[in-house]
Amino acid sequence: MTDDVARTRRMRASSVASEAWRNVLTGTTRAVTLTILAAGACGALAAADVAAIVDLSEQATQFRESGAAVHVLSSPAAVSGPRCDALGSLPGVLGAGATRQSAEQPTFLAAPRSGIATVEATVGLAGVLGIVDGTKTASGTGVAAGVWLSDSAAQTVGADVGTTLPTSAGPARVAARYVYPSDASDRSLAYSAVTPVPASGLFDACWVLAWPPSPTVDTLVRATYAGDPDDRSSATFGQLSTRLGEAFDGPALFASRTTAPAAPVAGVIGLMLGGGAVWLRRLELAAALHARVPRRAIVAQVGLELLVVMFATVLVTLPVTFLLARHGNPDGLWPAWSAGLRVTSAGAVGVLVGGVLVAATTSEARLFRYFKDR
Repeated sequence: MTDDVARTRRMRASSVASEAWRNVLTGTTRAVTLTILAAGACGALAAADVAAIVDLSEQATQFRESGAAVHVLSSPAAVSGPRCDALGSLPGVLGAGATRQSAEQPTFLAAPRSGIATVEATVGLAGVLGIVDGTKTASGTGVAAGVWLSDSAAQTVGADVGTTLPTSAGPARVAARYVYPSDASDRSLAYSAVTPVPASGLFDACWVLAWPPSPTVDTLVRATYAGDPDDRSSATFGQLSTRLGEAFDGPALFASRTTAPAAPVAGVIGLMLGGGAVWLRRLELAAALHARVPRRAIVAQVGLELLVVMFATVLVTLPVTFLLARHGNPDGLWPAWSAGLRVTSAGAVGVLVGGVLVAATTSEARLFRYFKDR
């Protein structure tokens, strides 16, 4: 007899799942309404957080492209080329190269009065200027083949990458073009033809692009000075551009963004929505307990019902956060999109946890009270 009662009280997992699915289809769980509310609230928070992160990425890109992340040490014929070029191998340094004015200033025959300056530079300057294809080396020389033209110089002579230009010193192949910041304080490379040379010897300036910004870069760049120690004070040092400030503290800005608490807020909203939805069904759940349905079965059933809502909430918000993370984002898609996914997931999990907690604490002893309060 005892075994029969125990078997009666135990509901099979298939029965629990079947009942949960039936409740979803018939609207007992209010799954559609709950999904709309959860997706709307949590999706709005996720969208705001994604937009904030994309905005930070745009600010970082503007800071970098303005030249603010480039540090320049200038001292005519007093900068060590090897030391400067070696900085490019350090973590966080995207490019480091030394420059000096060419002894000869050939004339571009396509525009003989253009006044384009010719500058010699170590190969590492390519990273500072954002040159990708300009670092291909000539066979056996270890030096980049051809010249690098600034955009303004290239427009003057009507040249593009691959063009061979006649000059007073012979033909010169354009290996790359680069965009120079319009508000840079040092204009020596703004209207120039850069010729890559070996890093040996002394140069006039050392250029270092460090990202993310690091306070140690200043010391490293200053260490490339190789002139008379007594004349060190004559060397100038600073950012290529200060229009956007002296520093960009990405981690601090990310941590202090207004949408940083979006995930926990979404979790609380989810708890309230899930708990509220099941609270409205407390009479139904208490009646099931009174009918000797095991509490574990009821909790499992509610959990399965809310799992449907949880996954539906995430699926509904995924395309929205994807589009926001992609639109106007200069960086990779995943960091911004994953942040939005964390927010919606927190809200969805909150729905599940809130509903299960209410189901687990519903009391059979309050059945008649629930009936009167319905």
